[in-house]
Amino acid sequence: MDEISGAQRDILGATTTGQVADWVARHVRDHIGSGVDAVLFTGGDIGAVFGLRLSDGRDVVLKAFRPGANVQRLQAVVRAQNTLAAAGFGCARVFDGPSSTGDVLALVEERLACASTGSPHDQAARVAMAAALAGQIDALRDMDGAALVPGRPAWADWSVGTWPAPHHPAFDFSTPVPGMEWVEETADAAAMVLRAADHSRPVIGHSDWVWQNVCVVDGAFVAGYDWDSLVYAPEPAVVGLCAGAFTQGTPVPPDAPTAAEVAAFLDDYERFRPFSRAERRTADAAATWVRCYNARCQLDNLHRRSLDPPPGSFVETLRGAGLGGKTDDVADSR
Repeated sequence: MDEISGAQRDILGATTTGQVADWVARHVRDHIGSGVDAVLFTGGDIGAVFGLRLSDGRDVVLKAFRPGANVQRLQAVVRAQNTLAAAGFGCARVFDGPSSTGDVLALVEERLACASTGSPHDQAARVAMAAALAGQIDALRDMDGAALVPGRPAWADWSVGTWPAPHHPAFDFSTPVPGMEWVEETADAAAMVLRAADHSRPVIGHSDWVWQNVCVVDGAFVAGYDWDSLVYAPEPAVVGLCAGAFTQGTPVPPDAPTAAEVAAFLDDYERFRPFSRAERRTADAAATWVRCYNARCQLDNLHRRSLDPPPGSFVETLRGAGLGGKTDDVADSR
């Protein structure tokens, strides 16, 4: 570990790389029963992530969570992950957790090393992502996910007004951005549709099914990551969240999907599970909600630096879809 990250400092309370290494070694020893031979990578923003080679030969990923992480929610995540892994889906088995060292909760799972090829803007990659999402939801359709509701990610929480508390302490939604009030108005209209949707048959689904959290090679899905983003919500809402952001993490801009790409992802998913007119309206609203949430995150960052939204950003793609200053579009249905 060459230097300490903000996530490591915030989560582990560490001020030196030595303290981080000591915590990692202690957690692995106490909960996995092995030493650490090498640190393969570090990362993470919401959590502190470590890729490790253990003394027993296994390659694992350790993810430490921020204070306030919900134990019951993480236990439900582990049950879902191990169910998917046992079914042969591209999902890492969890070896341990949630367990704590000090006051820090963490999971240790197998490492599924993979590097995507192509781009999420390619039709084949987009279709593969939609098909894999459908397979993941079907594999967990009979599992109770009620424990996933408390502590769900902020980008999947439209229950408490326009904006929930942001998913990361770096963001502050309390200060308005002049001229961008339409983002909040559009999000609020989408949230109203989502709150009125049919919640009688919720499913467990990945709410952050984006390029940086999947591995797609030559147009074929290989693996998914970041499973603590699972939510328990109406299927169209889950799919809409993913459609509205699936291109995030592409190494070559644009980072945000266009309105046409959002619609295409939903169409791709409907090849596997067709939606009714009301369900498609819910999916469209969820896609709009998450696009607005991501735009608000970008605006917070840009406003503090007095910068304009760049081409391909969520703000600009929303404007390009005609949502800038309009809210009626959200209520339209196919």
